[in-house]
Order: sequence, then structure tokens, then C-alpha cells
Amino acid sequence: MKTKLIAVICIILLSTTHSFSQSETLENNNFQFGEPEHLLDGYSMNFQYQNGTAIHMAFNNGKAKYKWLVGPAKGNGNQDISYRSRKIGENLYLINWHEIDKNDYLTIVFDFDKMIVHSSIIIGYKNEAKRTLQTVFRSGIIDHLKK
Repeated sequence: MKTKLIAVICIILLSTTHSFSQSETLENNNFQFGEPEHLLDGYSMNFQYQNGTAIHMAFNNGKAKYKWLVGPAKGNGNQDISYRSRKIGENLYLINWHEIDKNDYLTIVFDFDKMIVHSSIIIGYKNEAKRTLQTVFRSGIIDHLKK
């Protein structure tokens, strides 16, 4: 009986301690959840994907723009695209945007220490005959980075 009582008390103490630790917030947590952040404003770069295509991308005033430099889409691009970003590590950023006019949704990770980019893109999500659904999951190398 004594062993069971000690076990129950330990469980209660552990669960209480665990619940308090879950509700604590770190003082240096500055995230504004739900608020768009534009941490890459002022950045511009080129990057080349593993398949040989290359793109120029720039960020200013909460907007992204890009232009294809090499590949089948050379010369094509878009601008004035509202983007969101999060800093997820030292010189490591997660961004996303929705190109409503093209029915595309992009999520990109920039690693400026390793100078690499990782992209996950849904192209033509409405899956129309003129622009069928495609998904892209590629990595590439960043160059000509300007901050």
C-alpha cells in the first residue's frame, strides 16, 4: 500500500510539473504568430537547381519577385508577391507565398551558411488543362547573395 501511495504521489507531481512547463513562455520568444514577417526584405540572390534551371529572386517591402535566368521558363517571372518568412535558425529562413493568379503555392528554405536552397512547390493546383498540377521538390545552390 505504501509503494502504491508513493507511486501515485510521484505521478501527480510529475504531471503537475510537466503541465507547468508546457505553459511557460521563453522571454526571448519574439514570434508574432499569425503576423507576416518580412525578414528577407533587402535580400537578392541567384540560385541554380540541381536540374540546371536558374532563377533570380529579390525581396523588398514585404514583396517577392523572381525571374527565370536559365531553363525552359527563361525570361518568365512574377513580382509584387506578398511573402511571409520565419527565422528558423542562424542564417536559416523559411518563406512561403501564394501566387493566386498562377494557382501556385511555394515553400522555400534558404540556408545562407551553407548557401543552399530547398523548395517545395505546388504548381497549377487547380489542375486545369492549360496548366496541369505538378509538384516540385528541389534543392539548389545560392550565389550572388546581397543583403
